Amino acid sequence: MKLLIIGGGMYVKGSQFNENGTIIPSIIESIKEKNIDQVGFVTTSNKSADECIKISKKLSRFLKVKINPKTFLKFKSNSKVSYKKAIKEFKPDATIVVTPDHTHYKICKDVILSNSNLLVVKPLSNKAKEVKKLVNLIKNRRKIYQVEFHKRLDEANLTLKKFIFEKKLGDLKYCVIEYSQKKIIPETFFKNWADKSNSFQYLGVHYIDLIYFMTKFKPVRVWAWGQKGYLKKKGINTWDAVQATVEWRSKSKKFFSYIITNWIDPNNSSATSDQKINFVGDKGRFYSDQKNRGIFTVSDQNNFSHLNPYFTNLNLSERYFFDGYGVKNIKNFIKNSKENKNINFNLKTLNSTFYESIISTKVIEAVNKSLKNKSKVIDIK
Repeated sequence: MKLLIIGGGMYVKGSQFNENGTIIPSIIESIKEKNIDQVGFVTTSNKSADECIKISKKLSRFLKVKINPKTFLKFKSNSKVSYKKAIKEFKPDATIVVTPDHTHYKICKDVILSNSNLLVVKPLSNKAKEVKKLVNLIKNRRKIYQVEFHKRLDEANLTLKKFIFEKKLGDLKYCVIEYSQKKIIPETFFKNWADKSNSFQYLGVHYIDLIYFMTKFKPVRVWAWGQKGYLKKKGINTWDAVQATVEWRSKSKKFFSYIITNWIDPNNSSATSDQKINFVGDKGRFYSDQKNRGIFTVSDQNNFSHLNPYFTNLNLSERYFFDGYGVKNIKNFIKNSKENKNINFNLKTLNSTFYESIISTKVIEAVNKSLKNKSKVIDIK
C-alpha cells in the first residue's frame, strides 16, 4: 500500500518539544506491521521535505525497519500545488493531510476525487458549507474518510464518556474546559498562517468534537469573547485568547460548556499544551488534568516539564516501539485503508469523524461570527 503525507510541520516530523512528531512514528510502526509498502512526502519547501526524510530514516534505523521514502518537491521550490503532482505521480492508496486549517477544503477535495482514502487533521474546515460539500462528495465512495480527532481515543476521555453513559454524573449541568499553548506556536511554528486561525478554531475544536462524541447533545447557541494585544504587536493579527459559551441540548435537557483557549502561554511552561476538563452533573463531578498525567521531570539539560506518555511515546519493553492514542489513531487509519479492499466495513460508523465534523465546524463558525460582532449571541441551526 502507498501512503502519501501532504504537509511537513511539527505534527509530522516533530519539534524541539516533540523530537519525533506523531505522523512519522506512526508510519514506522505501520511499516513494521506490514501495512505500508511505500511512503511519499510532499511539502511546500525543500527544507521541510528533507527534514521529513532525515527523521524517517533516523527512526527506521533505530527501530530496525526498512524505509525508502520519496519526496515530491524536486521540480519546484515553495510550490503550493506540488501535492497535485504528487497525487498524480504517486497514486496513493491512502493520504494524510497535515496542512494549515484554511487549506484543508481544496486539498481534501482533490484527494477525494483521486479515489484515495483520506485522514485530515482537525478542523476539516472552518466553514460549514465546505464541510457539507466534502460530505456530499464522499457519498457512495467506498473509502475511509476521517478527521484526526485523536482525543476520542484518550483513555481519560473514554472513562469520562463511560461515566456519562452510565449516568454516574446524573443530568449534566455544565463543563469548563481550559486549553492553551505556548507563544512559540503562533509566533514561530504557525507564523505564516496563524492570522487565518485562532486558539479556539485550532484548539477548542477538539473539545467541541469531544463533547458531542461523549454526550450526543447538539450545540444550539454560542457567544464568544476575545482579547487581542500581544500577538498583534508581533505582527500576527489574531486573538491572544478566546472564551466561548456553548449551549447544548438533547430533547428537553440542556447544559452549558465554557471553553477558554489562548495562544500566549509562557514559553517556559512545563508542557507545550495546558489542558483541563471539568464536567459537573447533579449527581457527580469528573475532573481531568490532561497536562498533568502524574509524570514530571527536571534535569541539568531540561527545565521542569510534564510528560504525557499516553499520546505519542517511545517505549522500551523487550524492544523500542512507538505507542499512544495519537499513534494508535493514525495506525488504525492506515490499517483500515489497507484492509478496505477486502473487508466490508460499516463505513458510516468508521467515517463518523468526517460526517460529524459538521458539528464542530458550525460551532467554530458561530464563535468566529460572535467575535466579529461584539460577542453577539449566535444561534446554530
